[in-house]
Amino acid sequence: MNNLVIGASSGIGRRVVERLGGIAVARREERLKEFDRYEVFDVSKLEEIENFVKNVAKKYGKIDNLIFCAGVQNIKPLKVMKIEEIIEIFNINLFSAMVFMKSLKKRVFNQNGSAIFISSIAGIEPEKGILAYSASKAALNNFIKGASKEYAPIRVNGIAPGFLKTEMTEKFRDVYNEEFIQNLKEKTLLGLVEVDDVVDVVEFLLNAKKITGEIIRVDGGLS
Repeated sequence: MNNLVIGASSGIGRRVVERLGGIAVARREERLKEFDRYEVFDVSKLEEIENFVKNVAKKYGKIDNLIFCAGVQNIKPLKVMKIEEIIEIFNINLFSAMVFMKSLKKRVFNQNGSAIFISSIAGIEPEKGILAYSASKAALNNFIKGASKEYAPIRVNGIAPGFLKTEMTEKFRDVYNEEFIQNLKEKTLLGLVEVDDVVDVVEFLLNAKKITGEIIRVDGGLS
C-alpha cells in the first residue's frame, strides 16, 4: 500500500514507516536512508507541495493514504514570541497540512483512501507557554472535521496524542523535566503514551472504512 508519510525523520512518522511501510518524507536525507522508499522535502515550502505530490505519484504510483506527522513546537509565552516564530508554527503544523490535503486530486490519490493528521491534546486543552502551538493544532482539528465533509469519500481523521517523549520534546528538557514527567504520570490513568500507542491508532484508522471527521485522543486517560 502506498502510504505517503510526512515527517518521517523521527518520532511517530518514523515508526509509522517502520511498522506500516510507506514513502518516508523529511527534509534531512540522512534520517531517511534506511528506508527503501523516501523523498527529501521541506514541508514549509508551501508553494512546492502540490508539485511534489504530483511527482511522488508519478514515481511510485497513486497514493493510497496520506499520514501527516510533521510538526514543530516552541515553548515561549506569547508576549515574547517573534512574529516569524508564530508564522513558522502555523506554516508547518497547519498550512502545510492543508496544502497536502489540497493536493490529493484523483490523478494522484486513491479516492477510497484516507488522510490522517497527527494533532495534539494541546489543540483540545491548551496550556500556557505553548499558545501558538495549541492554536495551530486547534485549527488543524477544525480543518480535519471540515475536510472530511469536503473530500468524501476520502476519509479524513486526526489523532490527538498526550505528551510523548520524542526528539521534538527532548529539545525542551528544561520544561519537560523529571518533575513535569512525574506530575503527568500522577494524572494519567493508563500510564504515559508511547509512540507505538499512536501508531496503533494510525493502523486502526487506515482500516476503518466508516470512520471520518474524528479526532481520537490517545492520552492514557489524562485528567
